[in-house]
Amino acid sequence: MNSKIALAVGLAAVLAAMLAPISTLTPAYAAEVAADITPGSSTKTTDSYAPNPININVGDTVTWTNKDSQPHTVTSGSNGTPDGKFDSSPGFNPLMAAQQTFSHTFEEAGEFPYYCGLHINMIGSVVVAGAGNGNGNGNGEPEPFSVTATADGTDYEITGSGNAMATAATINPRESVEIEFDGAGAVELTLPTTMISNITSVMVGTESIESEIVEENATSTTISFEVPEGETSVQIMGGFVVPEFPVIAAILAVAIAGIIGYARFARSGTGFFGRA
Repeated sequence: MNSKIALAVGLAAVLAAMLAPISTLTPAYAAEVAADITPGSSTKTTDSYAPNPININVGDTVTWTNKDSQPHTVTSGSNGTPDGKFDSSPGFNPLMAAQQTFSHTFEEAGEFPYYCGLHINMIGSVVVAGAGNGNGNGNGEPEPFSVTATADGTDYEITGSGNAMATAATINPRESVEIEFDGAGAVELTLPTTMISNITSVMVGTESIESEIVEENATSTTISFEVPEGETSVQIMGGFVVPEFPVIAAILAVAIAGIIGYARFARSGTGFFGRA
């Protein structure tokens, strides 16, 4: 009996020794994510860090590499004010010289803005996905969404995904499609060409923002851009935007009236310029 107890105690000790370090290991799903401080970044804004935003999961580590020739920092905060969550260069010592790196592991979900302490125009953000947080799906990927814009009883579905989620869409006939978002961030939208085509620009108020046509075909156009901080509405301009019904009705009415008038003249033997 004593030997059995001793054996059990020994096995328990061995098992405890094996399990103890497991609790301190990095989770199996944690990833190392690379980011850059881009060349010429001191003259840039949202494109000074790449990618921007950085989309990761809780437990992932981001490592920034300074690809510029000038020194910079990666400082958590916004509007040039640090919030103390992470900083590559506390007190500017040491600065991140060319090709130097800085790493930080994100242990909680949320959005973490950051900037360069030497050039506060340089801004970026890290979006950490977690249960019940932001627009992530729990896998570090943006959540898909769809909204519907209506013109003259016809519904046009707009689909997309991103760190900002579209909440409403309005057609401004022959001018633009206005999209409302729940916040700022990078988004990708797919819009039907029956609603808008030949997209020319994306506007916030009177200012044009950077955008990119990802894909364009006969049925849809996919476009990507970033909703700026503090903004929730953008207007997508195009060479064609579905017109309102009264315009179409007026054109049809004129055409139909012309056809009817011509038919009457033809039956009576009278042409538009006198009797045949």
